[in-house]
Amino acid sequence: MKLRVATFNMENLFTRPSAMADGAGSKGQTAIDDHATLNSIVAKDLYSDHDKAILLDLAKRYGFAAQNPPSNALVLLNKVRGQLYSTSGGTTIVKAKGRGDWTGWFELRMKDIKWTATFNTGRVVSEISPDILVCVEVESRPTAMRFNEQVLRAEFHHEYPHVMVIDGNDMRGIDVGILSRYPINGIRSHVDDTNPTGELTFSRDCPEYVIQLSDEKSIVVIPNHFKSKRGGDSPDVQARRLAQASAASAIAKRAQKISPYVLLAGDLNDTPDSATIAPLLMDGFADVMTHPSYPKDRPGTYDTGTARNKIDYLIMSPALQGALQQTGIERRGSYHPNTWKPFDTVKSKADEASDHHLVWADFEI
Repeated sequence: MKLRVATFNMENLFTRPSAMADGAGSKGQTAIDDHATLNSIVAKDLYSDHDKAILLDLAKRYGFAAQNPPSNALVLLNKVRGQLYSTSGGTTIVKAKGRGDWTGWFELRMKDIKWTATFNTGRVVSEISPDILVCVEVESRPTAMRFNEQVLRAEFHHEYPHVMVIDGNDMRGIDVGILSRYPINGIRSHVDDTNPTGELTFSRDCPEYVIQLSDEKSIVVIPNHFKSKRGGDSPDVQARRLAQASAASAIAKRAQKISPYVLLAGDLNDTPDSATIAPLLMDGFADVMTHPSYPKDRPGTYDTGTARNKIDYLIMSPALQGALQQTGIERRGSYHPNTWKPFDTVKSKADEASDHHLVWADFEI
């Protein structure tokens, strides 16, 4: 049977944190870091004086304690019960002593994705028409279902009967999921896996989807989205990404007990020659870029597609390598008119489906 699979970082389908928008720059990264810091602090049973000092400092930056917080603040306080802050006589204090005194959390302000960008995301998918699509940076399963019904079906008459997203560890709503023409008859999450230090291994998740292709054949698809270099690529960030790769590699190898056909796919945020990717290319596993049909002049999958921008992968088990017939990259949803001709509906950066490109592969299994 013929099987086409693909991976595509969609950069969210309908909404995206304003802090991650083009042009947000260092201010946006600061907001992302502050958001993580705030939620880490307020989860504690007791807030130390140092914790309270940080909460007050960031309240001044974003206006959490104001009666009317700024409408353009990149980080928002969502309070359900009790009080985190109290203001009297112009002085603001942290009223809550710890988690038990109030219910609430901090959120990143969201902004709507431009419709033409969402439309062009659907166009990329429709043009390649994979049987199984690994979706990276999808907000949630309801969002993926809306995209399937209201964009793929309504605009392109191209709908998938099976849609699944497992909410992962990223509080910004950046998850990985599956659109499939074939039924998903097994799911295993690794959202709670930890490193020896006790840190959660995966930034999102490393789910295993067992997809039934026929009565005799199945394929295990393992989507992932490794730790980003956004905000810097410190030794700690590199170590986190390497730990993710090592754990994902072990998961993929064990999955061969379920089916000889195993595919680990997604945005792995590093290049093929990096220490991060090395554990994934062992014991017979290989990326589809090893096939003669893969573009050699511009092998990258992000931005302008140079070799240093190869960060999206379809990594195959040995059995899948022998079944690979052809592979390629769909770039026309990305706006670089001096490098390649985009779709006629992609007239500016604001219209592009993603700054990543869809990678696809055809198998005969």
